[in-house]
Amino acid sequence: MGDLQSTRKRFLIAAVALAAVNVLLLAYLLWPGSSASAQDEQEAALQQRNNSLKAELEKWKGSDPATTRADLKEFYADNVPVRSSQISEQLEKIIKDTGVRAPAIRYSQETAQKTALPSVQQIKVETTVTGDYAKVAKFINAMEQAKLLFIIDKVSFSGQEGGTVTLQITFNTFLKESA
Repeated sequence: MGDLQSTRKRFLIAAVALAAVNVLLLAYLLWPGSSASAQDEQEAALQQRNNSLKAELEKWKGSDPATTRADLKEFYADNVPVRSSQISEQLEKIIKDTGVRAPAIRYSQETAQKTALPSVQQIKVETTVTGDYAKVAKFINAMEQAKLLFIIDKVSFSGQEGGTVTLQITFNTFLKESA
């Protein structure tokens, strides 16, 4: 009789363990993304991304260095100002066009960094922009689309009062060094 109870107990433990394994396997099969079709879709998306990156790489492999130099010269001529006043003018125009308020714009001339690019100096700019959310969003969008090169480094939310949003924005721009 004792042998039958011990066998029954072992059988019950084995049945519970197998049931737990079945539940885990069923959960794995039903988990989103683990089905064969989901994996096939993911593989197809990755293959498409790989093909597009290869095509872009091929486009750049065949580029002529002289054309690239000419494109860079044109980019510098159009997007990197010669005078720091051009940076101020562009920012004031964006502020006016978007309807935000920026009581002070701070240029870090003393900590301006030398870049790896010849005759180009990096300038750090900090400002606080205040306006309703839509105007502040337009301001950031206008900066990203501006003719001059503005690279937004940091945006910090510093307050909201009665629908007015205040953001502290730090960004970098570039200036051609005088000869």
